[in-house]
Amino acid sequence: MKEWMHSVLLRLRAALRRRLDDDLRDEMAFHVAMREAQLGRTGTEHAETEARRRFGNRTRIAEELRAGWALTPRLSTLGADLRHALRGLRRHPAFAIVVILTLGLGIGINTATFSIVNAVLLRPLPFSEPERLVTLEERLSRADFGGTFSPPDFLDVEREQQSFENVAAYVGFPLELSANGEGGLVDVARVSAALFPIFGVTPLRGRVFGAGEDRPGVDVAVLSERLWQSRFNADPRIVGRSVMLDRRPYTVIGVMPSTFEFPQRGIGFNRPADVWMPLATTDALRQARGSNYGYRVVARLKRSTSIEQARAELAVLSRRITDRYSPAARQAGTTVAVSAIPLTEAIAGRVERPLLLLLAAVGLVLLMTCANIANLVLSRSASRSREVALRTALGSSRARLLQLLLAEAVVLSAAGALAGVAIATAIVTALPVAIADLLPTTAGLRPDTRVLAFSAGLAIATSLIFALIPFVTVESRPPGRTLQEEAARTTPGLRRHRVQAALVVSTVVLACVMLAGAGLFIRSFTALMATETGFEGGRVLTAAVALPRAGYRGAAAVRAFHESLLRQASSLPGVRSAALTTDLPLESYERRALTPEGFVFTNDSPRNTNLSWIRGPYFATLGIRLRSGRVFTEAEDAAARNVVIVNARLAGAFWPGQDAVGKRLRWGTDGPKNRNPWLTIVGVVDDVADGPIGVEPYLHAYEPFVQFPDSVLDNVPTGFGRQVKVAVSTDGEPLALAAALRGEFAKIDPHLAIRSLTTMDELTKEVVAPRRFSAMTLGAFAAGSLLLAGIGLYGLLAFRVAERRREIAVRLALGAKPSAIVRMVVAQGLTLVAIGLALGVTAAFAVAGTVDSFLYRTERHDAVAFGAVPVVLLAIALIACALPAYRAARVQSLTALRADS
Repeated sequence: MKEWMHSVLLRLRAALRRRLDDDLRDEMAFHVAMREAQLGRTGTEHAETEARRRFGNRTRIAEELRAGWALTPRLSTLGADLRHALRGLRRHPAFAIVVILTLGLGIGINTATFSIVNAVLLRPLPFSEPERLVTLEERLSRADFGGTFSPPDFLDVEREQQSFENVAAYVGFPLELSANGEGGLVDVARVSAALFPIFGVTPLRGRVFGAGEDRPGVDVAVLSERLWQSRFNADPRIVGRSVMLDRRPYTVIGVMPSTFEFPQRGIGFNRPADVWMPLATTDALRQARGSNYGYRVVARLKRSTSIEQARAELAVLSRRITDRYSPAARQAGTTVAVSAIPLTEAIAGRVERPLLLLLAAVGLVLLMTCANIANLVLSRSASRSREVALRTALGSSRARLLQLLLAEAVVLSAAGALAGVAIATAIVTALPVAIADLLPTTAGLRPDTRVLAFSAGLAIATSLIFALIPFVTVESRPPGRTLQEEAARTTPGLRRHRVQAALVVSTVVLACVMLAGAGLFIRSFTALMATETGFEGGRVLTAAVALPRAGYRGAAAVRAFHESLLRQASSLPGVRSAALTTDLPLESYERRALTPEGFVFTNDSPRNTNLSWIRGPYFATLGIRLRSGRVFTEAEDAAARNVVIVNARLAGAFWPGQDAVGKRLRWGTDGPKNRNPWLTIVGVVDDVADGPIGVEPYLHAYEPFVQFPDSVLDNVPTGFGRQVKVAVSTDGEPLALAAALRGEFAKIDPHLAIRSLTTMDELTKEVVAPRRFSAMTLGAFAAGSLLLAGIGLYGLLAFRVAERRREIAVRLALGAKPSAIVRMVVAQGLTLVAIGLALGVTAAFAVAGTVDSFLYRTERHDAVAFGAVPVVLLAIALIACALPAYRAARVQSLTALRADS
């Protein structure tokens, strides 16, 4: 088979050569004929002879042109060099496997990281003309929250703006879905009818709802392709079918393709919806100026309008909207500011810097990988120095020698790139759920043309590195000197040693940077985990439900469910206490404006507080310490008494140096139209983390659930107040109660869908997942960097010991002690490490400022993190030096000298 292929290639090359020769003869004959005709028109005698004379020697011209046809011979020699490289690698399989796997791992990690960066930051959003998409945000002056619109303000913008083709609002929440006899909570988004045209996505099946259907009482729904496949078995007759959402029948009118993920993570930290329903703003919400800030808004710019023009128009609209607020609100200094942000920036902004930092870190790992592999290739090229010298002495040109070395580099790099793509695909496919939840989208996490081009670029760059470094060190040596050294078996020159030493030093420098960065992130994460959260969640089990409106039509039914659930959960064996709440620690449910009695606001005064609604011994269940006063009594849990408990920050903000117990506050801004009742503070509790750990807790107030307005439980279409969470504390293992707690839910309502049946410890881990990921990833990279640095140092010393075996044998024969040989080898290694440490720590100090914003309670030049760098690296260096030094000290003088004689 091989001979047949070779014969075919020879025939093809001969046929190509004949074709080129024929074309060349025809071309030269044409030029001679043209010259002859030209001379004939001018009356020149013997025009044919003169034309041939002026054209020149056609045989010589043909030979010169054939010499310029380098393609065929160059391809032939390149093929021979590739075959030679393959044979050489087959003779040294260990070398080839180590290089390919090491390079594959480096390229794979880089490609996987670039795939994430490509999907999140580089690839355009999967919508029509994404550069024209923006998100609008509404913020109130002197308010500590913002980003979301109240319904009247959104309607004003929608009606009066001139810069956008469409403006749409949406709000997300979970709802119960019953399908095929199974229940469960799904993420639902109520959206304006204009939202689908804004994104320009065509439904996979059916249609989307129109403006006439965006009103209360129209029960239609659009499903995601994911939900259609998982819960409805991709039923082709789904359109027109009724499904039970919130225990009410909704008619499915369409299915959106899997590429349509909205809301995307990043805008208010939403979850992608599985069902879209009409926003259906009620008349009550249309009139609720200054409250119910929950609508998020997206828009599409007109083609003739820039985002700067849109922002200028929104500034004018903001002043108009402010004028429509109540005189009391305006007198209190309330102003509205509406802004526009590109949708891409809003979605990816929070992860851009961490991803770029991660890409830089894996880039350092790849550089270390290349340096180590270059060292391996350089060491191997030393064994080929005689071959290269002979080729040079026999007339091989520099280009021919470079092509020989490049052929082997291409084979190694191509194999490493293929292994890298396979590793990258495996990494992206098995991306941990915790990391996927941190990304705005996971739809684009797949290798595409850009990613493959990135991998090819890495392979080409490494090919050049692998080829050029040995070429510079080997080719620059006179071949005669190399052959003399080989014949005399003396130690080669220092150029190759210097290059190898420089590569080792560079890996130590990069390892210092990686180790210092990992140390800073680990110290930061340790400080974060040591932060006082204000609660004890070690033995607390939690669960969440959303009560369907159809099954619980009025406030009385909701309250009856709360009473039954609290009673039955509290009676479970092993339960110490149980409580209900709208939100647990580490999250917030509602933020309200407040007016403390007798307090005069200043420009620096907070004007809002987080508000939680609770039932039962909430503070005892979660281990929240009471500072003063008391908790709610059973009577206050059962009947509205206009009482409230506040955290220490709220008490200190409005009554500094005083006991807040007995003071009063009420919701809303002060004014004659504020008819909210005054609430008496009966207790002050510790501050509890109500967001990411490490962020200062906000002002927080707690009301008994009995004081929750019936009108809200009855009328709000988003289910506000119907989402409740139960917390159960126990002396044993919390998850051991999971089945029993689920059974209590089933006794009350067998069809009720439960979400997030987990422990508070698990919820805490989810909150700290981004920082844990950063610390673990950089820690893993730092460990890999240390390993690479150690391998590089070991490889260099081992090679030098083998190369200087004769010299060491002579030293030992002349009376040198083995301990002196050990010191010599170790000193060589530690000298390189010391140089690398000096340069690396300096570089780490210089770049530490780039990670300063990611650190928590950790200085960017933390003494512990930077102090550990030389200790760890020196320990690794001593281990890497030990084995070559041991081997050097055990060289048998007589045996070594006989072997070299």
